[in-house]
Amino acid sequence: MGFNSGKLCFPFFLGEIEMSKIEIINRALMKLGEPPVSSLNDAQFGRSYEIIYDDMKELLLSTYPWRFSVEMKYLPRLEEKYGDRYMYRLPSDCLLVIGVRGSDKTDVRDISSQKVVGYEIANNAIITHCSSGIMAEYVKNIDDDMMFSPLFREALASKIGAELAMRIRQSQSLKQMLDNEFFILLRQAEFNDEIIKDTELLKDSSWVMVRECW
Repeated sequence: MGFNSGKLCFPFFLGEIEMSKIEIINRALMKLGEPPVSSLNDAQFGRSYEIIYDDMKELLLSTYPWRFSVEMKYLPRLEEKYGDRYMYRLPSDCLLVIGVRGSDKTDVRDISSQKVVGYEIANNAIITHCSSGIMAEYVKNIDDDMMFSPLFREALASKIGAELAMRIRQSQSLKQMLDNEFFILLRQAEFNDEIIKDTELLKDSSWVMVRECW
């Protein structure tokens, strides 16, 4: 990430706009100069639209952690172990683990404020030396399109349009234009503080203050 903060204005979508999956796809088609579709089942590339939509949505959520998609959840320890370490099953909707905190009790109010480093992801679980439960901060996959922020919807439409530009229009210049629009929208989202910045993922830069929970 790390875009330069510059004030960009997109008044046509910054309001409270609700868009479903097909409306976001139609927004992408509009950017390509293509007519909208009323049903993905009837569209010529309907299945392709849906696959690209799902892929780009997950990519956009996990590559740029949007605040509306970040979840904090307590995870109990599994019975099985991973060598000499403990395992915690990843939430079913997890796309990306952002951070882990140690916890001595199951009550989230008693969670340790100390971050855990040195954990790894294996066998669909978080592996760590912490033995009494952890809190996982992660990016979740969102099935309800109405939860998306307006900027996310527009960025998703631009990314879908860029992916479809070569297939539908065979136009590299159109793809480049939509890719550029996509990154401009990301800059706006960062300026609006809608995307978690790298420095927030580890607020204390001193590794001495952030150690493994034993």
